[in-house]
Amino acid sequence: MSAPQEDEDDEAGIELFVAHFDARDRALTVHEAGHAVVASVLGAHVVFVEIDLTTGNGRSHSQNFVEHVNNLAVCVAGCRAEHAFDARSSRGTKISDFRKMRRLLLELPEAKRRAARSEGYRLAEEILREHAAKVQRLAAELMVRRWEDGTDTVRIDGDELMALLDGSGT
Repeated sequence: MSAPQEDEDDEAGIELFVAHFDARDRALTVHEAGHAVVASVLGAHVVFVEIDLTTGNGRSHSQNFVEHVNNLAVCVAGCRAEHAFDARSSRGTKISDFRKMRRLLLELPEAKRRAARSEGYRLAEEILREHAAKVQRLAAELMVRRWEDGTDTVRIDGDELMALLDGSGT
């Protein structure tokens, strides 16, 4: 039989472990929800949102826009959502977003890059402010599903995702 102090240490360690992964997963769900909400509000069909609990990575998929500024807004929306909802993820979560943003900016003439980047950030932040409840609703639904089916990947797609994005979902 273990001593009472050892049991308390074990419980404290478990609580710290769970708190770490809850914070990481919350940041990841907010990040991906930010991408999905901004894309949806700008008129894109969002196909899915998913998080991988093993790697701590996430993805959302939507169509690309003709307008570079809209693509930039979707690209930066994950990071801006983290900032807006005080949910910081690791740098690794953002690497693919940074790469995509760099590719998008390189497609523009150098003289227009700074203005396009600034407008992308402004547009993302405006949409996230106006649609904060959607981001929170989608992130919360992803968080709830982490424990539901025992899989490592949580994914929302189809009609269910559309209902969450248009405000009529869960």
